[in-house]
Amino acid sequence: MLVTSKPRRGVLLRLALILAGLAALAAPSLAEASPATPSGRANVANYVEVSGYLDSAAVSFLTRQIADAQSDDSAVVILRLDSPGALDASVGPVLHAMRESSIPVVVWIAPGDAEAGGAAALLTLGSHRAVMTSEATLGPAHPVDLRSYRGEGEGDDGSTLGAIEDAAGESGRRLDPAAAERLVSVGLTAEEAVDMRMVDGIEPTVQELLQSLMGAEFDVASGTVTLSEEPFTLRFVKMSLLERLTHSAMQPEFAYLLLLVGFFGLVFELYNPGLGAGGIAGAAALAFSFHAFTALPVSWLAVGALVLAFVLLTVDLGAGKLGIVSMLGLAALLTGTLFLYSGAHPAVRLGWWAIAGGILMTFVFFVQAMTSAIKARTAKPLPGAEGILEAVGVARTDIAPDGQVMARGTLWRARTLGAAIGQGTAVKVKGVSGLMLMVEPTDEAPAQSDVDTPVPTDAEPNGR
Repeated sequence: MLVTSKPRRGVLLRLALILAGLAALAAPSLAEASPATPSGRANVANYVEVSGYLDSAAVSFLTRQIADAQSDDSAVVILRLDSPGALDASVGPVLHAMRESSIPVVVWIAPGDAEAGGAAALLTLGSHRAVMTSEATLGPAHPVDLRSYRGEGEGDDGSTLGAIEDAAGESGRRLDPAAAERLVSVGLTAEEAVDMRMVDGIEPTVQELLQSLMGAEFDVASGTVTLSEEPFTLRFVKMSLLERLTHSAMQPEFAYLLLLVGFFGLVFELYNPGLGAGGIAGAAALAFSFHAFTALPVSWLAVGALVLAFVLLTVDLGAGKLGIVSMLGLAALLTGTLFLYSGAHPAVRLGWWAIAGGILMTFVFFVQAMTSAIKARTAKPLPGAEGILEAVGVARTDIAPDGQVMARGTLWRARTLGAAIGQGTAVKVKGVSGLMLMVEPTDEAPAQSDVDTPVPTDAEPNGR
């Protein structure tokens, strides 16, 4: 019995990548090549990894890498694949690039219990050589595009079978009709795939794979190529930062959590005027989320329910309490979450951890974080704060949007009412919000004592 779904790996790491942009642009690292092969190419293997859905970013990346490898000193391209299939994208360009390649393209389904379902199975069959780990699975190949899934018991109309026959035919594989039908509907274990000649072998590690390629012969577009018997040097090739961000955001859990984070940022900015980090991060998260929703099979009614949930929660928050409207908001949140990918393929559904985590994050954000922030802002001003209105002081730090101001001999926390204010600028106090002065630049001169008064390095503002 094949397991068709499994926990998705590296979810939190990818989400952190999207929110913080911590990944650096990854350029191919050019390793020193070994002696040339008989065909004149250096004995370098380009190692390309793709995990997750085959979306437009992944397809573009793979197509480009196969083409680029032919213009450098590479002898072979190794594609390490772990994917349940395509998502609103065609792998036709990748298959065409394989077919026209003058160097061999090897697909390795790895690591461990990796899978090559849907369109990923087509890439496996269309490669010059296909291998997999002993725990990996090939298929099921239907549906090729996970977005076209129509429900359990859906049968193939012949299009998937025709697609795998075409892919196998281009690479010279002869498929048994019964084996092909099994690949379409059920999928194959590694041993079954080897026995049915869907793949060429089982290679548990990349070292064993490279050893099997030494001296191997391939029929490519330019003729027959024999690889060197010398050890290979691996050249690791990764997606660019933008490709990784776009590809990672296409995961169902990421798109959902990014939607919530985007709303958090906008709500925070609503109660903290000025275009700050919260608003910018929220807008960026929403942009990535809705970009993913254009490809993911989402229910837009469910998306509407999530938007309504945040509207209701924000309205009740503005009233200074969490009552019946908040309960309705949480109910809308739960409904939108549960039905966000209703009817989608099992590989394109929210995991239980994402559902629980999203609801818990929202509850904590509104019930604890935002209510505490609003109470702090609306708290009674410190003694003497009312009398400081219209006072002129000086910015002791940059105020963008928050900073420190020295006014009437006292150090205060302050926030700009407009554009950022530079250190040393004269400012006028236009309001007091809880523990913070609201200021704007002024042409009036501050008191010389405020300008000259030194601020100890350990001093804290009066509105701390």
